[in-house]
Amino acid sequence: MLRVMSIGQEQSLHGRLGTFTAGHDLSATWDGERLTGRLGSFTAGHDLAVWFGDGVLEGRVGSFTQGFDLRVSLSATHLQVHLGGFVDGVDAELSFDTQGASGRYGTFTAGHDVSLRHYAGEVRGRIGSYTRGVDFRMDLGDVPLPLGVVVVLAAYHAWPSL
Repeated sequence: MLRVMSIGQEQSLHGRLGTFTAGHDLSATWDGERLTGRLGSFTAGHDLAVWFGDGVLEGRVGSFTQGFDLRVSLSATHLQVHLGGFVDGVDAELSFDTQGASGRYGTFTAGHDVSLRHYAGEVRGRIGSYTRGVDFRMDLGDVPLPLGVVVVLAAYHAWPSL
C-alpha cells in the first residue's frame, strides 16, 4: 500500500489523488524548512516546492511557463491557500479540528467542498460532491497534516494539466 520513508531529518509523505486508473500519485519531503515533491508521474507530472517566505509559506508548482504559484497562511485551526495568480487564482480555506478538516476550494458558487479525516498518520478525504468528487488518500509519516493538505490542494488545482 503506501510507504513512509525517512532519511535523517527529512520526513516523507506518499499518496494518491483519484482512483487507481484515473488518478495521480503524490509524494513530498519536508525537511523542516522546505517542502519538495512530485504531483503525478515522472513523465506527466509537476514538481512542487514550498518554503517559508514573508510570514507565510509560498512556493511554485510546475515549471516557469507551465505552473502556478501558491501562498499558504496557517494558524492553529485555520488554513488559507491561494493557488495561481492574482487574476486566475483560486482560494481554498479549511478549518481543522481533532478529527480532521473541512472547508471549501473555490467560491460559494464555483467551488467544491473539501473534507478529510486523519487516522493515525493516514489521511483520507474528498474534494467535491458525492457524485462529482475526487477521493484522496495519503500516508503522512511525520509530515504535519496542514502540509499534506497543501499537497492535495496543489494536485487538485493542477489536475487538468497532469
